[in-house]
Amino acid sequence: MGFVNYILSNYVMVFELIGLLLMLRISAHISARMKRLTVAVVALLVVESVLFRVEKWTQTFEKLSVARPMLTATIYTLYPIILVLVMRITSNKEFSKKKLIIMLIPVLAGIPLYYSSQWTKIIFWYTEENDYVGGPLSRWPYVIFGMYTILFLVHNFVYFKKYSRLNRLVATFIISGSMVGVLLYLGLSFSSDYTALFTSALVLYYLCIYIHMSRIDPLTSLLNRQSYYQDMKSFDDRITCVVSVDMNELKYYNDTFGHEAGDKALKVVSKVLWENCGKGGTVYRVGGDEFVIFYENTSEYDVKANIDVMRSRMAKTGYICAYGYSMKDKQESIDAVLSEADAKMYADKAETKKIMLEKGVNIHYREDFENDKQQNV
Repeated sequence: MGFVNYILSNYVMVFELIGLLLMLRISAHISARMKRLTVAVVALLVVESVLFRVEKWTQTFEKLSVARPMLTATIYTLYPIILVLVMRITSNKEFSKKKLIIMLIPVLAGIPLYYSSQWTKIIFWYTEENDYVGGPLSRWPYVIFGMYTILFLVHNFVYFKKYSRLNRLVATFIISGSMVGVLLYLGLSFSSDYTALFTSALVLYYLCIYIHMSRIDPLTSLLNRQSYYQDMKSFDDRITCVVSVDMNELKYYNDTFGHEAGDKALKVVSKVLWENCGKGGTVYRVGGDEFVIFYENTSEYDVKANIDVMRSRMAKTGYICAYGYSMKDKQESIDAVLSEADAKMYADKAETKKIMLEKGVNIHYREDFENDKQQNV
């Protein structure tokens, strides 16, 4: 089992992993955190592949080597850990160590079972003649792996939920395709190293995430202008309403408190729009402080209700946005509908300024900003 033999036997896997690492070097849309996690996954896949080859080599021994049950236990442990790390690639920064430990509880609980199984015979054991024997819980590692697979599918559904059903379908195809391969191997009692299969799935999954990230605005995490143009063409027949949203006085925040305050304002406004646009809405940042919401198969009543909710939630932040909407017939172009929505939005913006001036209130007044300003004087 030499190095050259290993490379030749696993050439496709090695080629794909090296290619993935090279793609990480030139990826502009992937964060440093996501890159580090991907490198960790690649490292574990290589480790698992090497251990599998070593374990296969120990099968040729006439007498049992103590290394073989230890290698089997390690391989059983690595597969779910790899899945958890891949899940973390698309988890937000708030994914705490506590949540990670909770997710790993089934893996951690299985470790003493795996490493003691040679003596307890509960999951597997090897005879002195080096033959494998399954214990009463011989399928336990596959049950745990299946559980993490389902968790992974749910995680991706949640991650892509507010973006595009096509994204969810692509991710589901990649994940389920690799799982089907594992099930086929198991069903046919075909002993194989699944690392090559998981490597191909990882490369495809990473490519899916990279394409997805290229459609996201890096500051606000909303869909960007390129996504707006793409979806405008792709979903023209399903879009029933277009909402134009414009944040008031962004220039004031930038000029008075600096661009960091302006960025903070955009993040807060985007979060409110994203979380309160309703089930059928998709939010795009199409300019500096300009946003568009596409609604699919949504009635005018529901659109107006969603706008009211967004206004109410936005008021609690101290920021103010102007809104305008226009319902779309199948025969109308989105550009024409957007023009009408823009006109209503500018009318709303003018009316808001008029009302606030009549009340003697500055439209860009925010108590926390003013307090900061006074403290710096």
